[in-house]
Amino acid sequence: MPKLILKFDDRELSECAVGTHAVTIGRLPDNNIVIDNPAVSGRHARVYREGNHYVLEDLKSTNGTFVNDKPIARHTLLEGDTVLVGKHTLLFTQKGGEQIGHEAGTSAPFVPEIGGTMMLDTQKQKSLLSAMEQGRPSQVYDAVVPKTAIPTAQGRIGTIKVIAGNTGQSEYVLAAVTTMIGKADTAQIRLKGWFKPKVAAAIARKGEGFTITPMGGKVSVNGEQINSRRDLTSGDMIEVSGVTLEFTLS
Repeated sequence: MPKLILKFDDRELSECAVGTHAVTIGRLPDNNIVIDNPAVSGRHARVYREGNHYVLEDLKSTNGTFVNDKPIARHTLLEGDTVLVGKHTLLFTQKGGEQIGHEAGTSAPFVPEIGGTMMLDTQKQKSLLSAMEQGRPSQVYDAVVPKTAIPTAQGRIGTIKVIAGNTGQSEYVLAAVTTMIGKADTAQIRLKGWFKPKVAAAIARKGEGFTITPMGGKVSVNGEQINSRRDLTSGDMIEVSGVTLEFTLS
């Protein structure tokens, strides 16, 4: 079973198996992996299974989450990836492990977070955060594309380019098995606006290609409104709740 190995200064502190339940990482004692350090947010990040892969997601932490020294919001983990949380590191490996500490998926009493998270002042963290803050969101995302993008068996990668409308980024790599489009915090392609649906549509892998399915928003492909799942072709123009997107498979 895959596992996360918690380290500090190259010293192994603990390890936690990653299974079907989400593994949470943070300072509060009800997390599966507890890092008792003021540089770590109460609920800093989580790892969960998505299809045949495991995904790391930053939970809007103060100091950010990094994979192989690159800032991420969401990242599909690969063997040997090193995750930086505060001043601690987590090594992801699929070479097996037993659950240590909190069992993933079990509930513990909620402990309210007292106080904020101390900003790190290490030189390395400063430079990483500076790169994240100064670059456009799409630049940050593009920086992790080689690690997050999972190509099809023929080595092809799907991308979405924003033609019109506001989503916070200009381009997205379809790295996950399913990419959600909507206003919800968990959506990978975030729609802006009070009246946007929380989940408008979903783009999913299907063999060597991708499909799109309406999930509560008005969706059209090449000007034709759709009400059920539809296969996508490279160059398709998609409109989701007023936002125009271009799908490319390259």
